[in-house]
Amino acid sequence: MEILGIVDVPLYVLLTLAVAALIYIHSTWNFSYFEKQGIPGPTPYPVIGNSFNLTFFHKFNEWNRQYGSAYGIFMGRTPAYVISDLDILKEVFVKSFNTFRNRMKFTLVPYPFNLGVFFLDDEHWRRVRSIITPSFSSGKLRKMCAAINDCSRTLTSNFSKAIGKKEGVVMKDYFGAYTMDVIAQTAFGIKVDSQNDFNNEFVANAKVMFTQSKPRRILPMLSRFCPPLVWFIRKFGVGFFPNSVMGFFQTNILEMIKQRQNESKERREQRIDFLQLLVDAEITDDTVKQENGHTANGQASGKHTVRRLTTDEIVGQGILFFIAGYETTASTLNFASHSLAINPGVQEKAYNEIKDMLGNEEPNYDNIGKLKYLDNIITETLRLYPPVIALHRRASENFQIKGLTIYKGQNVFIPTFALQRDPKLFKDPDSFKPERHDEKSNPLSFLAFGYGPRICIGMRLALVEAKIALVHVLRAVKFERMPDTQEVLTFQPAGVLQTEKDIKLKVSPRC
Repeated sequence: MEILGIVDVPLYVLLTLAVAALIYIHSTWNFSYFEKQGIPGPTPYPVIGNSFNLTFFHKFNEWNRQYGSAYGIFMGRTPAYVISDLDILKEVFVKSFNTFRNRMKFTLVPYPFNLGVFFLDDEHWRRVRSIITPSFSSGKLRKMCAAINDCSRTLTSNFSKAIGKKEGVVMKDYFGAYTMDVIAQTAFGIKVDSQNDFNNEFVANAKVMFTQSKPRRILPMLSRFCPPLVWFIRKFGVGFFPNSVMGFFQTNILEMIKQRQNESKERREQRIDFLQLLVDAEITDDTVKQENGHTANGQASGKHTVRRLTTDEIVGQGILFFIAGYETTASTLNFASHSLAINPGVQEKAYNEIKDMLGNEEPNYDNIGKLKYLDNIITETLRLYPPVIALHRRASENFQIKGLTIYKGQNVFIPTFALQRDPKLFKDPDSFKPERHDEKSNPLSFLAFGYGPRICIGMRLALVEAKIALVHVLRAVKFERMPDTQEVLTFQPAGVLQTEKDIKLKVSPRC
């Protein structure tokens, strides 16, 4: 084809240029959205916006310093807010919770994992949350302490065997196996013995969930840019989470449920794990309406009361318990061990408190409340190293506050990692100082577990698990830095907080 009778350009080149131009226009047409409102933010790029995927969470620290406590970003071509203003967050998490009750939509989470309480919306979320909340009561947690102590003794024994290893010890291997053993026993009443086999299939599959390949990382961006692709991605089983991992946990949990159904009533009544509590759980409020089934994407709609969780809902919670219960607590203990090794004075003070307050007494739900300094250590660890580095909420209606207009369907990101290192909220924010938590502070300045009605449902279990583990371990060994131990940790660009290098420490005898 001739252009102006001068240049002969092949038709396929013209078509390619036309398609490229249309893609550019389609992906950038609303990039002036925040500029028109006078809201600052980083410059987006065509197609990808401010990032291919959720790795942009790691940029929040830099962006917060540059743009302040409220700014705009683009997920593909979709505008979203990043907010760390505590007054606005109080509205989002508490005062206007009904407007921000839902999290960001995860379109690529497979069924029945998407029935986990973390992913649910509106009344479906309320119903499931109401049913599973009693599973985390003080009475239930007290009964779990025997299993947690059992796992902690194995952890301590393994660390004692590692004393004197010249090459050091990879902390996450030990703590990851410990948390998997705890969640297996307390949630499902099974012993997987991960601590004597670091390659145990439960641990191996849980790790895969938090190790995303590059092709999988771009799936969320593709689904945002072209929503119809979601159907094809699901159809061919190429989800954000590998089908093999989903299948492994689903098969095992279904088998556990089947075993419970074949047990005698007396045997079921003897069980105190979460799976049995979920199988038996009932709602007493007859006003909660829900259809006795689910749509294809796992979301429920209401016709008549459903008192019990469906089998698929139990499986969804079970997968969530396995995955979240493994990673978050293991990560906290991993970072705590590093902080104690870098700050030996803090470690000795924690040990002395344990010796003075508990002596040789076995730690339990009640007596660990005496360990105020140990509690500060865990809180400070979570302040510096929150496993979930950003939270998110989605507006269900238009909302205005402090000159911002958040429209229905828009996402609000809360940069936990950046907020908890803000020098306006914490003096010398990058230093590990457990004593700082002796003083009262705005509760919204610490969001490691979230806040408000959608706060992490497993928070108290995670804290009990971490404290009991540290009591046992610090009585027996000391953590010391290796010659190549990083003092200032660096992190991978991922959706959860993961170090670039494994935390490897020397383990020495306590006396």
